[in-house]
Amino acid sequence: MATYLCLRFTVTSGSEDRLIAELWSLGTLGVESVSPADGTCHQVLAYFEEPLSIEVSRRLESSAEWPEARIEGAEAVPAADWLAVYRRKARPVELGSGFLVDSREPDGSSASGQTGRVLLRIPARSAFGTGSHESTRLAVELMEGISMEGLRVLDVGTGTGILAFAALTLGAREVIGFDVDRAAVLLALENCRLNRLSPRLVAGTVDCLRAGPGFDLALVNVIPARIRGDLASIVGLLTASAEIVVSGLLVDQHDSYLRELASFGLREKRSRQSGEWVGCLLERAA
Repeated sequence: MATYLCLRFTVTSGSEDRLIAELWSLGTLGVESVSPADGTCHQVLAYFEEPLSIEVSRRLESSAEWPEARIEGAEAVPAADWLAVYRRKARPVELGSGFLVDSREPDGSSASGQTGRVLLRIPARSAFGTGSHESTRLAVELMEGISMEGLRVLDVGTGTGILAFAALTLGAREVIGFDVDRAAVLLALENCRLNRLSPRLVAGTVDCLRAGPGFDLALVNVIPARIRGDLASIVGLLTASAEIVVSGLLVDQHDSYLRELASFGLREKRSRQSGEWVGCLLERAA
């Protein structure tokens, strides 16, 4: 039976989001957070494929990069569908001003009708983006403020496909999404069937797309460290008047990331914050 490596962290109160963001940047398969009753510290469980890569091992062993967290232990755990219990207990949640996301098992039941919102069926699997994380919610809220009718949209790191579905529902003419995780794209294609929406989804890097400008809007709900090397290629795919929605960054990363994006000719139009997370809408500078 296949096994995964479960790393157990203790993190000081208030630093949990930063640790989780770092773990996602390292390629964790999933994160579980346990909050103690006294609120003094948190325990975070992170799951990785075995064996750990040399780079991941090096960063985990570097105490300088983890000043507010420490590894308490590691153990091998058998492969399992860890989200099965969550799917059974989950209830539809509102997303933005116009969507309702149902992350339960697709059993044919309907969750729409009483709210007047557009229902998106996104069963909780291994791919990121069921509408519960602040970064996804911020991205959708920013998208709802854009006149989407007729736009050609690029969805970077599509995950479950949730932002691609939202863009099509909001009036986008065409959406092309890609993700380096092949399993995520397979799950997203299943979600296409569940939602009867048809973005064009590709497994691979940005290099698999045809070169040259052509997208009116890019959706980048990806932790900055994981997308940094592809920013130039992504911007190169945008039209001269294009906009870009960026989410997945912590509040204290906001200013430095804006400076980095400015070097690619992008400037911020507006931003939204939720807890420790921030999302922003940028445009091509003249």
